Amino acid sequence: MSKEGQKLKSELERKLIGPDKLTRYELARIVGARALQIALGAPVLIEVPQNLRKDPIDIALYELKLGILPIVVRRRLPDGRYQDIPLRALLKRVNIKQY
Repeated sequence: MSKEGQKLKSELERKLIGPDKLTRYELARIVGARALQIALGAPVLIEVPQNLRKDPIDIALYELKLGILPIVVRRRLPDGRYQDIPLRALLKRVNIKQY
């Protein structure tokens, strides 16, 4: 197993704050933020396929589905504690659908 794979596995083995998958609210926030970045001229991290619309939201969803976004989700508790979880660790159990 590669170092990155071991790191993701150790992230999942630790007790997570919240569910072990990406929530719909986190999904909406990540896709919206990435679509805004793309709309404002940020470089796209993939080759956009011909069958995909050139809409920033579709591109952001496709990037998320491929798991290449370098994003960390911070989950907070009311007492101020938090946990940073890599996006890839949360995408294992999420089915990202086209709308």
